[in-house]
Amino acid sequence: MNISQYIVKPYSIPFINPLRTSGNTYTHREGVWLNLKWRNYSGWGEATPLKGFSEEILKEVHYALEGFHQAIDGEIFEKEELFSLAEVHTNGNPSARFAIETALYDLLAQAAGKPIAKYLNPHAHAEIAVNGITGIHMPGDGFKIMKVKVGFRNLFDEIENMEMLTQSFGAHTLFRLDANGAFDLPQSIRFCKEMEAFNVDYIEQPLPSDELVDLAELSYHTKIPIAVDESLSDFHSAEKIVEEQAANVFIIKPMISGGYNESGKIIQLARSENIRTVITSSLETSIGRMACLHIASANEITEACGLSTGDLLQEDTISTPIENGMMKLPNIPGVGLEFQV
Repeated sequence: MNISQYIVKPYSIPFINPLRTSGNTYTHREGVWLNLKWRNYSGWGEATPLKGFSEEILKEVHYALEGFHQAIDGEIFEKEELFSLAEVHTNGNPSARFAIETALYDLLAQAAGKPIAKYLNPHAHAEIAVNGITGIHMPGDGFKIMKVKVGFRNLFDEIENMEMLTQSFGAHTLFRLDANGAFDLPQSIRFCKEMEAFNVDYIEQPLPSDELVDLAELSYHTKIPIAVDESLSDFHSAEKIVEEQAANVFIIKPMISGGYNESGKIIQLARSENIRTVITSSLETSIGRMACLHIASANEITEACGLSTGDLLQEDTISTPIENGMMKLPNIPGVGLEFQV
């Protein structure tokens, strides 16, 4: 492969409404789009570090992408060599690796005439279930699972909010409670005890990311499954979580874990330990979300994934429509977006 054009395009897109978690309030999403050209094909990727989750910052993403560019400029490589060079030049910079891998797989899949997921796995799922987001999606939108941000209200308001949501969405709707590490162990035990009265699928990151021992302890005090998000950053962290028996569910953000290969290794580890696996976006634009859909599809994920975040951004491009809580894999070669950024 000879990459004939290499473009890094910065972007800043506002959220429709400021997005609040227990630790941060986000007003804009900033990152870069990566565009590679090979033959007549145009491949796209996205690198978008997320404050509070990513260890790298956007300036470091630019350095990593430029280092990879310098390494491949004007040369011809086998595809395996390109992925190896990407790994070398994005060490410690998973979002840059995610962008490069997505753009390369976009090119290769287009050349093969297949969507990325089908290029990676002929048995890739044709559609992926996704959860809705309270405050964004309504009861009539068809989602069977809804995500709820918790941890920034007092306990009585949290209970009242769950009562209202149950009444609005119905007793059969499952709720995923995302605390973003807001509680300590005593608070999380009390909170979970109160939440057991509701139809809760799991509680996500109830304790800070490094509190694996307390996460394991929490599981003895509640029947609600424990999910990890901020605690799970790469394969090494996944091994530590397994060792401490700290989680029932892995929330994998490919932008955080470093893309396709690393995410696949974490998924295989989870399956070997009977841990549920959910793929979720990092509030990316359509390119990143579609890449996450391909990763979920190629790895035959059956859990509802967190890929409905496009409704949060003031972005014109729609990656793929969501119908009754399902995202279909587009029958378009490559990443599946027919547009030019």
